[in-house]
This record gives sequence, structure tokens and C-alpha cells, in this order.
Amino acid sequence: MQDYRIGSAILACGQSEDDMFGEGAVIKAIFDTGLKVKLVSPSEIPDDKFVSQVQAQGGGGVLQEVQERLVPYFEPLEKKDRAVLIGESIKKAIREMSEFTGKECYGYVASCTSPLQGIMALYAAALDGKVCVDGDCCGRARPAYPFVCLTAVAGIPHSPAALVNFLGETVIIRSAADADRAGDIRKLVHVILGAKLTPVATCPVSMKDYRKAIVPNYTSKCITIGKAIRKAREEKGNPVEAFVETSGAYKLFQGKVKSYEREAILGYAYGEWVIEGTDEFAGHTFKVWHKNENMISWLDDQPYVTCPDSICIVESKNCKGLTHFGKIPDYVGEKVIVFGLPAYEMWRTKQGIETWNPRRYGFNIDYRPLDEVLCGSR
Repeated sequence: MQDYRIGSAILACGQSEDDMFGEGAVIKAIFDTGLKVKLVSPSEIPDDKFVSQVQAQGGGGVLQEVQERLVPYFEPLEKKDRAVLIGESIKKAIREMSEFTGKECYGYVASCTSPLQGIMALYAAALDGKVCVDGDCCGRARPAYPFVCLTAVAGIPHSPAALVNFLGETVIIRSAADADRAGDIRKLVHVILGAKLTPVATCPVSMKDYRKAIVPNYTSKCITIGKAIRKAREEKGNPVEAFVETSGAYKLFQGKVKSYEREAILGYAYGEWVIEGTDEFAGHTFKVWHKNENMISWLDDQPYVTCPDSICIVESKNCKGLTHFGKIPDYVGEKVIVFGLPAYEMWRTKQGIETWNPRRYGFNIDYRPLDEVLCGSR
């Protein structure tokens, strides 16, 4: 699981391999209690079996006024093991969803590539004695769930959803006007529930329906990448080369961070990187705009690689993925490398591009596939 955290932190495009939300406690709990996690390829799951996403609603933090009112409620929980709190909320979310829909799930799948979301799905499967699907519903991380998700591209209903906080408080979203509204409602429910993360069970449909909504075998890919990087670090090798060899990523830029900005707005982390080029990129500037994750880039002020393709920023020495979460980091002066990875094929369909592209965030930029962008810059 630590290897998964290392690999998925990079592929998430703005998350951390460090313990941000209690993932380390969850991993420890799985090993300490002897829970078994069975990772199964989507191709091995029968069409008629029901699968559900189990995830953590989060991102950007909770409103200060809500935090202050919740202090008397959450203080008694500080003495309780973090993994136990997460586990109890996950189990209740699963139970509430099952009772609401009348469906029992065969297994669980992660909503996106992420140290947090991937481990939430693995933990849910272990706690419930079910399988965890080897893959996720995005192929990277993204804000604005459920609209920006392959479930939306595949036409899978975005509700119901059961949200449960560490107090056991439960909200079930029966329906919403559309996926955008479902995402807004979920985000604001998370904010008022008051925790850094809120476990959620949602999208319980058949595996037949999920086939077009899952990037297959991506969990194991993250594990392979993370293992190669970890071994390179331990053996004083080259973690960056290990990442490139196992991921097939393209090097987009290399340099020093000139500036980094982040602002929390309604539960999202917005901001921008400005990176000054070094080595073969000397004399050039690279900018990246993020909303929780890296979304849009510019090379010398010209639009470059954008979502849904992946923009991964790592430390140049140990290939550690750099995050937008937690305490505002001081990245200025940091030596970094920016990598790109092409989006999963379903994102590159007409429906996929209409669902997720720079215009969704108010930018007058059309999506151009990463390979096309790179060919044009050579």
C-alpha cells in the first residue's frame, strides 16, 4: 500500500505520498488487524455483479466558522484511532447505501487515482470482506466529482450518495438535477459536516455498466510505479528514471519554482505555479493552474498540456509528487520536473472531451491531446 501511495501521488497530479488525511493509520490498521485486501481485475468480475464507489469527499478544507462550532463535538474523538473513525464511517456509508438501494455490492472501486481515494476503496473492500476493483473511474485525480468522472461519460447515475462523518451524522442525496448540482451539493454537505474528509458510498450499478467507466488495472500500475521509485530511493538509484520507465511519462519541463499560489474557495484549492526553466529548458517559463489538481499549463504564455491529460509535478531529486493540500507549502526555489501522461481513451471521445476540458474552468482554450501538443512543439 505504501507503494500505491508513492505512485498514485504522482499520477494524481497534485497529491501527497505523505499522511495527509489518515491514510497511514488506515494502512497500519489493515496490517495490524490482519484484514485481507483482494485486488481483482475488472475483466474477472461478472457483468451482473454490483459495484459501488467508496471514496472520501474532501478538498480545500472546512469553513472556519463551521470548525469553531464543531469543536465540542469533535474534541472527544481526538483520542480515538483515526483508522477506526474512518472505518466506522465507511461501514455506515456502505450500510446506509445498501439499505437505501436494496443492493448488496460484490466489490468497491476508487473514484480516481489518489493516495486517499485508492486506499479508501481498498479499506472498504477489506472491512466488508469484498473485492477491490483493480482500477479507478478517472485515471488521475480531479475536482468537481461526480461530473468530472468516467461514470458521467458512461452515463452512470450520479446519485444516490450516502455521506457519513466521524460523528455518525448521515446525509443521503436521493437525487440532483444533474451531475454538476450533485457535485455542488456533495461538496457543501461535506463542508457543513465539518471534517477534513467525509466517507461516501455512491454509484451502485452493475459491472456491465461500469466497464466503460473504469481505467482497468490502474491500481496495480500505481503499485508498480511506486515500488520502482521506492527501490531506486533505497538503493541510491535514480527515482526519476524509475518513474519514466514504469509509467511511460513524457518530460514536459524542468526548472526552479519562481512562485506558487494557493487559495481555498468553497472547499477547493485554487492557484498557480510559475517555473523558470533550467538545463535544456533554460530561458523558458512554464505555468500551471490548479484546482485541487494540476489542470492547465502554458509554455512561454502559450496554452500547452491541459486536462484531461495529466500534468505531474515532482521533486527533481527523489521524484516525490508535490501536493496542493495541507499547510500552504513553500515551493519557491524547489527544483522540479513536470511530466505529462495521456488521458485514458474514454476521456478522448467526443463525450469525454465535452465533459472535461479547460473551458469547464472558464478558460478560452480548446483541449489538444498531449501527443499532438508535443509534436507541435518539436
